[in-house]
Amino acid sequence: MEKDTLSENYDFEKQVSLSIEAIKSLKKEKAYKTILPGFPLDNCMASSCKEEDEDFKIKFFLDGFHDYSFMQDFKKFGVNENILLDSDGQLSCINTDSALTVSVTISDPKLIRIKVNNFQQLRNEDYDNQILRLIIPTSIEPRLGVFSCKSLHISGTTTFCGLLEIKLNKKSYHLFKYRNDDTEENFLIIDAVENNSFEEFKSNCDAIVLAFGFVTGNLFQDVYYYQILKRDGVTMAKATAYYKKEKSILSNASLFSPMDFSDYMKHFGHEDLLGKMTLQLDPMVFSKMCEMLSEDVTLARSVKLILEGNQTNLLLLRAGIYSIALETITGLISEEFKNQLKPISDKKLSSLIIEKFNNTLSEYESFISEYGMQILKAKVENINSPTNSKKLSKPFELLGLKLSQTEKLILNHRNKFLHGTSPFKESELKSKESDISFISKKLHTLCNCLILKYCGYSGHITDYGGFHQFNWEDKVTEHLFKII
Repeated sequence: MEKDTLSENYDFEKQVSLSIEAIKSLKKEKAYKTILPGFPLDNCMASSCKEEDEDFKIKFFLDGFHDYSFMQDFKKFGVNENILLDSDGQLSCINTDSALTVSVTISDPKLIRIKVNNFQQLRNEDYDNQILRLIIPTSIEPRLGVFSCKSLHISGTTTFCGLLEIKLNKKSYHLFKYRNDDTEENFLIIDAVENNSFEEFKSNCDAIVLAFGFVTGNLFQDVYYYQILKRDGVTMAKATAYYKKEKSILSNASLFSPMDFSDYMKHFGHEDLLGKMTLQLDPMVFSKMCEMLSEDVTLARSVKLILEGNQTNLLLLRAGIYSIALETITGLISEEFKNQLKPISDKKLSSLIIEKFNNTLSEYESFISEYGMQILKAKVENINSPTNSKKLSKPFELLGLKLSQTEKLILNHRNKFLHGTSPFKESELKSKESDISFISKKLHTLCNCLILKYCGYSGHITDYGGFHQFNWEDKVTEHLFKII
């Protein structure tokens, strides 16, 4: 929430201690009575708990005889249904198809154990039209220094660069981090500023977390805790929902390094340029990035590919992943600017030329096999399409990104990586590891440049190829940073 007293030296104040306590309370073992009409689990006793670094576990205690068919198909017990759990009138819920594993004992009463990727207080519909919060426990402290942030006060501590304001799909959000020094726990937190539906909040948070991961190199996932916030003097969680996600990707491959870039420019006597650009990422640009990721699954897939490439140790595989990402991004941009990529911009002229080619081809049809004609006709129909190499290089030109000779050469290598090979002979690979590493880092940089420029960013960006040369090579031909 925004601070109440203007004299205090911070922009926002957040209360998180009761939210963290609510998560710990959700993890504790608790007893319930199951509500699942029409299935054996209905009206039986159950318990829930979550140990650290383990899945959420639910146990059901069943009385009575069940024939052998239930033991052959555990779904007959109702474990994949939407299950309600009642504890003294307070409802909890396991959503449909949340069971990850199921085991059943033969004893009487039977004990059914399931591990789930979802367990929550209240039902999904109860999270609609509410002020919501997402808390992501993180193994390392999230970095906000590359963003232009507001100051934040939490539990007596004020952080100068602590809160990022985001506008996404006509809604406002606050992204911030929290570290408990006593327990050494770290959290990335997203607050909705206004009421959201549950699906809307989850979708928008996914885009924000993905964009944050792209910028910082650290995609925090693992486990999400969504909460309904209630404010009555203090901020507390009215309900908490656990969702298990994919593994986090932690590479620290940040796109920006404001302080290093500033020192770099000063070293070359270009301090004057520093005043003409924003060193931290502007919230409006980041918001646009989030918006585009939420709307375009192809763009989101490209970012996920890059993040996957960041954590891959095998050099050829990493170069291959970046090449796939580059192909995906350039394909996306080429489709958007397809009229500008056509060799013949005049549609009527293009149709006329194609018609003449088809007429000429028809004259020789009796001399060409049916198979050959199919191929030639397809080529004629696509004569006004750019070559694959142009589809790859033209998007850089369209977005105003200048490529060095080295970068142009590396673009031509990408096809070899796409097909599982490299620019070098198999016998040379062991001696060419540094070269392949440089190429993959350049591919990574080119992917980042395209996405950032496509999302409306102008400013500096880390050139991983340049840093590779600086750290590992005798000769440095590339800059450590690019200005795009």
